[in-house]
Amino acid sequence: MWDDLRDREANLGIQVGQPVLVSPSGRADVDVIQYLNSGSFRKLSLQTQQSYAKDLKIFFSFLYSQGKGWREALEGDLENYEFWRRRDGRNPRRISGTKFARELAAIDRFYRWQVSKNKVLRSPVAVRTVRQRNGDLAQTLALAPKNVRRSNVKWLTARAYRQWRDVGLGGYNSNGLRDDKWRGRTSGRNLAFSDLLWSSGLRLTEGATLMLFEVPECRGSDRFIRGRVGEAVAKGGSKRDFWITARAVDAIASYIDVDRRLSVKRAQCEGRYSELEDVLIFHKVTSNRKVYLSDAQGAKCQLPLDQLTAEMRMRLYTVKDGKLEPLALWLNESGMPLPVETWEAVFATANQRCRKMGVKIYCHPHMLRHSFALKMLVTLMHVFERRMSISSEERREYRMIFGDPWILVQTLLGHRSPEVTRDTYLEPVKGIQIDLFLNDSIDEEKTIDNLLSKIASDSGLVADVST
Repeated sequence: MWDDLRDREANLGIQVGQPVLVSPSGRADVDVIQYLNSGSFRKLSLQTQQSYAKDLKIFFSFLYSQGKGWREALEGDLENYEFWRRRDGRNPRRISGTKFARELAAIDRFYRWQVSKNKVLRSPVAVRTVRQRNGDLAQTLALAPKNVRRSNVKWLTARAYRQWRDVGLGGYNSNGLRDDKWRGRTSGRNLAFSDLLWSSGLRLTEGATLMLFEVPECRGSDRFIRGRVGEAVAKGGSKRDFWITARAVDAIASYIDVDRRLSVKRAQCEGRYSELEDVLIFHKVTSNRKVYLSDAQGAKCQLPLDQLTAEMRMRLYTVKDGKLEPLALWLNESGMPLPVETWEAVFATANQRCRKMGVKIYCHPHMLRHSFALKMLVTLMHVFERRMSISSEERREYRMIFGDPWILVQTLLGHRSPEVTRDTYLEPVKGIQIDLFLNDSIDEEKTIDNLLSKIASDSGLVADVST
């Protein structure tokens, strides 16, 4: 019955790892599949694709419960959906305005594409015209929540992060002692990955799809080592450098030498790799970032490293001593490349353990990126305003040459706009940065950790722990 499934998928252009939505009747809608495989949808980041697909699934399921398909949806149906998602007391899982704004964006994007392909005549997503502060007219989605914060993220101080990491991922009790009942077989991998995000500010997909040869090498006594994010896995398709601490690199090296090596040997002994189809064999990468590959049939090709997508990276293998081995850095216990979404489950499990152990700290992968941004800004401002011992005019000249701390943090994060860095990632320093950094009465000897604790105390947005 399913012998021709692969050919049918190929005819529809379905890619490996692509989301596919199936109706309750068990049938897949070709128009929905084509949207999910469109260039418009696939240019989104991997995480956004997965989130939008889940948002569409919920909306389509709601319409099905009302006896309608997505082609029949009207503005009133979307209004009913908004009420059910956000305010209906019969719904035990109502969502915030921020979450609904994302769902609305997913639905709007889907219908605009379908209208452009003449699959439906009009979208159920109503728009309205508003006048902006500068007097210009602009269109906005009519159901867009008005009370949406640009970000509802939290931040962690170094002390809070260490406690969350040690308890949630490392098997310690809240008192700092080892838990004798801990059986964390993948703790070395999980700790190394968490420290990677914490110390580099990488996004989840960027860090989760690193390959072995992309891990920076420690050189001399440098505290931070430079690496490069591939264009195809970076958000917005923008390749960039990143910096990671030497300590985090050492943790990754330990994981590679111990946990990862054992997983690979186990998979090789069980013949897991020899059973794989559609693998890509890696031969070498040149100094100008060209990758030389061959497929299972021996056909050779070369392409820029920046064109390797997350899906391709999961298929890359190398041959050592006549045996296949994944090129992906992060592997599961079976020796197979770890899907990006698995890390969300790892962090969720760590949060559950923290709650069980009485540690009132919550963390998800993107919080580590936000916390990295905050720590870098505090560090740079501390250097600019306190440690340089130069005049105001000299500081202005230094900024003209090397850039403002905000711009430097923007560069570290890979943001295209400094406004995103200021308004979303660094909200805790709003309103207090003058007192904290420019007031002459501030103690010159305060450490970065103390400055972060000051921010945590004043903002209420940063999680800290008492000493």
